[in-house]
Amino acid sequence: MPIIRIICLCAVILGILSAKDDSPNPYTLPKDGAYYLEHNIEILNNFLEQVKKQSEERNYPFFRSRPLVEHTVYRTLSPKEKESLQGGIVLTRFFLSSFIRYSHLGGVGVGGKFTKNAENEMYFSFDGRYLSDLKALGLGREIFAYCVLPRFDKCIMLGIGEEW
Repeated sequence: MPIIRIICLCAVILGILSAKDDSPNPYTLPKDGAYYLEHNIEILNNFLEQVKKQSEERNYPFFRSRPLVEHTVYRTLSPKEKESLQGGIVLTRFFLSSFIRYSHLGGVGVGGKFTKNAENEMYFSFDGRYLSDLKALGLGREIFAYCVLPRFDKCIMLGIGEEW
């Protein structure tokens, strides 16, 4: 009798140990730019506000030895001040409003607005590797980016989990 109990107990324990867990492992699920952007939005907003404050004081932070200026502050600068920032980086936050064009050589051009209901649209040029992220994020989504001045080209998206 005790041997049968031991065998039954072992069978129950093995059954419990070998039970398959069908719940998805959150660490193995693919994550897209929207997932990371959602988790990084507070950090990005805080960063943008700090850069804006320093830009208003003309105490520009630097990114890879280039001055970094916040976009709304950049728009208020005099032509001479803008000229002194050529080759610098603008930190921008905009709502994606349109897809302009895509080419393998020129990347993807998009339109953006400072607010969802703004009338004026600005244009940005991103590398082609961002096409799938931009499409997945969709129109109306808030985007954070670094762009090279003065043409707002060579933009890179921020907060989407891209490895550097």
